[in-house]
Amino acid sequence: MIMKTTIKSLLIGGSLLTATSAFAEIEAEIYTGYHSIYEFRGVDLGNDLVDTGVELSYELAEGLSLSGGAWYASWDAGDAADELDLYIGLTKTLGAVDVSVGYTYYAFPGEGDLNTEEVYLGLSHELSSGVGLSLTYYEDIDQLSGGYMEFEAAKSFTLSECIGLDLAAGAAWCDDYELNVDVDGSNMDGFNHWYITAALPIALKEDVTLTPYIKYVDAASDLDSSLVDAGADSEDHFYAGVSLAIAF
Repeated sequence: MIMKTTIKSLLIGGSLLTATSAFAEIEAEIYTGYHSIYEFRGVDLGNDLVDTGVELSYELAEGLSLSGGAWYASWDAGDAADELDLYIGLTKTLGAVDVSVGYTYYAFPGEGDLNTEEVYLGLSHELSSGVGLSLTYYEDIDQLSGGYMEFEAAKSFTLSECIGLDLAAGAAWCDDYELNVDVDGSNMDGFNHWYITAALPIALKEDVTLTPYIKYVDAASDLDSSLVDAGADSEDHFYAGVSLAIAF
C-alpha cells in the first residue's frame, strides 16, 4: 500500500553535503533502511519493510526552496509487495511559519490499478524551546476519496558529539478517508490514531548517519488496523527499524 510520511521523517537525519553557487544551494541525500512493520497512517500493511530513497533540495531564493525525490520499498503482505513513490514540494518561509505544498505519485509495480496521486498543504513552526510543531493535510486526487490530517510535535537533543536523540508525538484525523476503513468496512471519519517515536541518530562519519528507532501507534477503536488480513480488529502497534543515510 502507500508510504507513510512518518517513516520518512524518522529515517532522514544527519548531515548533508551541500553544493553552493551564487544563485542557489543544493542538498542531496540517499538512504536505506529496514522496518519490522510497514505502518502507514495507523494501519499495519505487512511485515519486514526494506526501503531505499533519494532526496534533493534546491534553494530558489531566500526563504523559498524546492524539494523532490523517490522512495522505493518492498515488504511482506502475505505475498511480496512493492511500491515506488515520486514526490515534489515547495516550501516558503513566512515570518515564523513555513508553508509547504506538494504532490506525490504512488506507483505499485504489477498492480497498476492501485496507482494514485495525492496533494498536500503543511504548516510548521519552531518554538523558542526548540520544539517543532507541524500540521499537514493530504488529499487524494485520483483513486481514493477523502482527506487525512496529521499534527506532530518534535524535539531533538544532543547526547554526545556523535549521538543525538529525536523524540516526536502526533495524532491524526480522517475526513471520509477511503484508504483507512473501520471494522464494518466504511471509510474512516474522525480520529484515526496517535503515535510516539524515538530515534537515535549516530554520526558514523561526517556524511554518514545510522538511525535506529522505535515507534508506538495506538489506533482508534473502530479502525481496521490491517488491510492485509481483512476484517482484523484495531490493535496497538509497537515496532522498530533502522536506517542508513549518506550525503554526497
